[in-house]
Amino acid sequence: MIGRSIVAAAVFSLNIICLTPAYSQEELEYKKFKLDNASCDVGVKYKKAPQGLVLGVSAVATGKGSEFRKWGVSGIKLRIGSDRIKPDEDGKFYVTEESFFRVPGAVLFAVIGALGEYGGSNFNNTMSKIGVALGLGLIALQAKGEIAGERCIFNIPPDVAERIEEGKDNIEILIANDNLHVEHTIKIGIIRPAGDTESKYDFKGMTEDDILGRMDLLKSRIASLEQERSGYKYGEDPQFDVIGRKVETLETERALAYKAWFEKKNGRDGIQQ
Repeated sequence: MIGRSIVAAAVFSLNIICLTPAYSQEELEYKKFKLDNASCDVGVKYKKAPQGLVLGVSAVATGKGSEFRKWGVSGIKLRIGSDRIKPDEDGKFYVTEESFFRVPGAVLFAVIGALGEYGGSNFNNTMSKIGVALGLGLIALQAKGEIAGERCIFNIPPDVAERIEEGKDNIEILIANDNLHVEHTIKIGIIRPAGDTESKYDFKGMTEDDILGRMDLLKSRIASLEQERSGYKYGEDPQFDVIGRKVETLETERALAYKAWFEKKNGRDGIQQ
């Protein structure tokens, strides 16, 4: 019999004061879910546009020990009210283990980094170009032995976007291990974007060394928080979720710091599309 766990993620908003027009609002979220037998890293990007809300999701599931590559993301959907919405575009991406664990948020954001600026026919080429330009080793076509992830795009019409209820509507991600016949459903609360994440984390006035130093501090702080969180239990201790949200915020900043550092080191033209 297939075992099923429901992992409910608390809604996390970056609470950014928006200084740009509504149609250009963008927000990023990085989330990591640690289950008993697997982990799932998720990147979410919201982009407001005149035609509604563009929502991009990328996710990677991994297992423990010999089951490391036997877990995968088998589906991503949205639940808004009574509607269950399938993606407008979806597909797999592949990344090297070394690249993924270097800065997981950077990989996940790179995969959905060109929201609304590509069509289905050239998504893989665009995604691969961004990934390679950021030194992330993204692979457009299947590569044996690499980590597989799933990415998708939802184009939500204005009338549907207006019906989004924070704390109720959610992104639903199904991860599975066919070898063990086990699956888990992860739920992430949908937010109404109200700011620009990249503007919040502005690294323009920092040198390459400054940014590297900041990344080291962030990595150290994340490791400290992860150690602290290990003393609490998911689903039992509220401190587990509080610390988790702090880690997600720091991972988002670390991903954007990596992008800013790479642009300074190699020239911004290297990642232009």
